[in-house]
Amino acid sequence: MNARTRPLVLSLTLAAVLLATTACIPLPSPLGPDGAEGRPTSAPDAAQSPAPEESTTVDPDDVGDVFAEREEYFREQQLPMDGSPLVAVTPAQKEFIAEQRAYVEQQGSTWTATDESLALALAGDACETAILNRHQIDATTMSTHVATSPLFAQLIPSDLQGAARTEAEKPIASVMVFGATFMCPADGEQWLAAYQEVYGG
Repeated sequence: MNARTRPLVLSLTLAAVLLATTACIPLPSPLGPDGAEGRPTSAPDAAQSPAPEESTTVDPDDVGDVFAEREEYFREQQLPMDGSPLVAVTPAQKEFIAEQRAYVEQQGSTWTATDESLALALAGDACETAILNRHQIDATTMSTHVATSPLFAQLIPSDLQGAARTEAEKPIASVMVFGATFMCPADGEQWLAAYQEVYGG
């Protein structure tokens, strides 16, 4: 498969996983109403990578490096690309899902296999976006990602606008960012900061 067509295939695959979902699912996150309070805002030193220097030109080799990094990330995460439900397989994924499930159940909700698949899809999508943006995440990245994500489009009614739409996006984005702190921890701090700027908390 051509590396440059992979984002579309991934997005369509992840959207296919959620075809049965027709409305906003309440999926609370340990980020909770207070945003990132109590959550580490940086990854361990071993997971940190230096931020690339800003540049106004794009070197074709750099573009190739981004696609190569994305392909390697997909291999490491072992997430299926055939539309089948996603299940935690790596230690980081399992830790994320265990914490997310515990939090949801503490809130009195029931955790399902669909919730696991959705949570992994949201976090994986955020990590892919971080890679394609050369690990430069800000409020604009967050807003653009949410506005163009097939996952968010599948979960939020298209006629929902304004403050009501923002409120519907917030818990989904919270799960996404919480998952990113496990599945791409070097990008976690930037995702958390972007979440706080866009959604408060």
